[in-house]
Amino acid sequence: MDQAVHSADDTGLVPGRVLRIYGMRRSGNHALIDWIMRNAPGGNGLFLNNCRHGGDPVASCSSLSLFENGADAGRGGKWKKIDLAGDKPFVAVSYEDRMPPAAPKPLFACPETLVIIYRSFLHWAASLLRKIQGNGGYGPLDRNRVMARALSTYGDMLVRVQDDDIVALCYDDWTSDPQYRETALARLGLPGRDLGLGTVQRYGGGSSFQNAADVAELTTDKRSAQMADDHEYQMLLWTASRDTGFMTKLAKLFPADAKRLDGLRDAARAKVVLP
Repeated sequence: MDQAVHSADDTGLVPGRVLRIYGMRRSGNHALIDWIMRNAPGGNGLFLNNCRHGGDPVASCSSLSLFENGADAGRGGKWKKIDLAGDKPFVAVSYEDRMPPAAPKPLFACPETLVIIYRSFLHWAASLLRKIQGNGGYGPLDRNRVMARALSTYGDMLVRVQDDDIVALCYDDWTSDPQYRETALARLGLPGRDLGLGTVQRYGGGSSFQNAADVAELTTDKRSAQMADDHEYQMLLWTASRDTGFMTKLAKLFPADAKRLDGLRDAARAKVVLP
């Protein structure tokens, strides 16, 4: 069930404007959220990270950050930060591995914008699988279950980002094109003019592939190639390529990715040896 409107008595927080930001893990969520906060009115506001869907965003967030002049100001606990944010602050509320419902109820009694951050399938799948492979407690079957659930939600995302009530932000385009970033600010209705990529974010352990300190060192457009010889990655792509419904959705948003999967499926069929 979706979240009902809150009052100041419920949370102590009365925003002036809210962005509800949804996205799959390893989609560049925190890079774009940091950029959004740098471009918030005056560079000031609150970021509620990884909230529980359907729960109170303040009570359920994994962390709460206060931004002042475009930078994380730190300074005290959750309630102290809310107090320091002042009257009717700009607030970004994030949800991971979830998509917004068709008709979401507002979180607060103020204007809200629904945002989905997404990434091309091949790079997203490579990054998520590599991240999971680094978890020593997961075996191949565990990783397969995690990826299957994520793949289902990613398929839902491919449809939801095309809806009129969504501001969809593609991480691949955001990282590569300053003009895309400028246009995105206008779509979000944000007054800032910071078109930079910012710094490597600490959330989620950073990159699955690199321990880069500088965002300029990240090679986010190489993730699929870096996993090309990984057997689990190959199996994941082959499985996705055989799902007609998923492939239809993918072809509309990422035709190049769909074409590559078609090629992998056809090549696998050609190698089948009949008795």
